[in-house]
Amino acid sequence: MHYLQNHVILSSTDVDDVRETIKSLSSPHDFDVKGKRAVLDARVMAAQCGDLNLMHSTFGDVRVDLKSREENTDGLLLFLLTSGAGNARHGAQDIEFSVGRGFFRDLAVPMNASEEGFGSFIIPLSKQRLKAHARTLIGDEADPMELAFDPEIDFTAPGGAVVRNTVHYISEILDGPLRELNNPIITTQMEDLLLTQFLTLLPNSYQDFLNGRSVTTVVPYHVKRAREYIYAHADQKLGLADIARAAGCGYRGLQRGFMDAYGVSPMAYLRLVRLKRIRAQLLTGQGGGAISDVAKKWGFTHMGRFAEAYGREFGELPSETLRKRA
Repeated sequence: MHYLQNHVILSSTDVDDVRETIKSLSSPHDFDVKGKRAVLDARVMAAQCGDLNLMHSTFGDVRVDLKSREENTDGLLLFLLTSGAGNARHGAQDIEFSVGRGFFRDLAVPMNASEEGFGSFIIPLSKQRLKAHARTLIGDEADPMELAFDPEIDFTAPGGAVVRNTVHYISEILDGPLRELNNPIITTQMEDLLLTQFLTLLPNSYQDFLNGRSVTTVVPYHVKRAREYIYAHADQKLGLADIARAAGCGYRGLQRGFMDAYGVSPMAYLRLVRLKRIRAQLLTGQGGGAISDVAKKWGFTHMGRFAEAYGREFGELPSETLRKRA
């Protein structure tokens, strides 16, 4: 079976060519082909699905040893094998993978792997992009939570099988009908489908929370853009004009959209996001510093008003939150 045959990026027997191509598409990997007579026969395919890059790679009928250092705290790689098998040391965890048993590579963790007859779909992902998608499903409750996936994936289990079938289906239509249509609306919807399935069907720290909640009301696109801009730039000086410009709408439309969706103005929403970031920092100790330093970092310069807003939102003073960590 061949996958994404109309989206070939590389076909080569040169190890250096393959290494550079994989580095440009996903992450740096050092690898060696084992066996005196072994000949690398690598093919790398890649097709865009919205903002996702759906890849498929094969190395031929050879054994390949790979090594990758920790490098990117935001990056993930999803491997869904179509042939071959192997094993990996992923951080402190030993993983075996094969057709039916895939794995999630966290790029913040070093990995050594050995693969034989390897063929696999590979999907590079961003934790921040996944968290942003979770917010569209369940609202702001997702923001303080850390996102972590179980490295081992059982693609024969019901949830894993749905993901596997969806990836195969999307691969087929990207290589067939959609190759000529060039319809970004459809591919963006497929990207959303994949992200939803990864979060709700594959074992991760959000899964129980997501599956136990109803999906929030559909939020207008300009409000989503404004919200994501706020989350991405909450540590910077922001005004209503900045947010409206990022959302691509006027002040009135933005104010009305936020009131309808969240019951607060955009600037009140920004203040709430900042308060949640402060609370998370006080609870974890990340970044260190006194309460006043943390508050100033997030734009609160009047400590009395800050303490009042914090207490109104969380039902306790910042100092009480700090004592919980201790």
